[in-house]
Amino acid sequence: MYKKEIERKFLVNKGSMPDLSQFEYSNVKQGYLSQEKDSLSIRVRSFTGSFKEGQMESYCLDMKDSGLLSRNELTFSITKEEFETSFQLCGLKTISKKRYYVPSQKNEGKTLEVDVYEDFDFITCEYEGESALEVESLIWEDWFTEELTYKSEFSNMSLAFKKAYGNK
Repeated sequence: MYKKEIERKFLVNKGSMPDLSQFEYSNVKQGYLSQEKDSLSIRVRSFTGSFKEGQMESYCLDMKDSGLLSRNELTFSITKEEFETSFQLCGLKTISKKRYYVPSQKNEGKTLEVDVYEDFDFITCEYEGESALEVESLIWEDWFTEELTYKSEFSNMSLAFKKAYGNK
């Protein structure tokens, strides 16, 4: 499936954010098949979680072009077995996180995705919308501390490479 991904990303103040235990979440594992300097990011990703509708799991292969606020993205559903084989091919270029789905307190009807990483001592929040205008007009939550949208070192791909190879 093709879509235009348009999103903003923020650093979160752990001490003032909402209690995440009250929200639905997914455990996310993702690995990168592409290389750090490739113009196209190729990743595999799994989502497993417990929701009101019951246990859910999904697996996908994504291809994204470069960009920070807006990117072209192709997503293909894959089987659990295809994910596991592809994830092994990623080597050390992987990240794991718990993603919480938090209703915005400042933007009615909008859901924020709060990511708590296993291998990093910070928390981020993403908001994805249908248009650049919608995403850019997002009102900051009180617990946002810094915008990371235009800081490529905070992209998930950069974090996976940092985890795998450290700072160069």
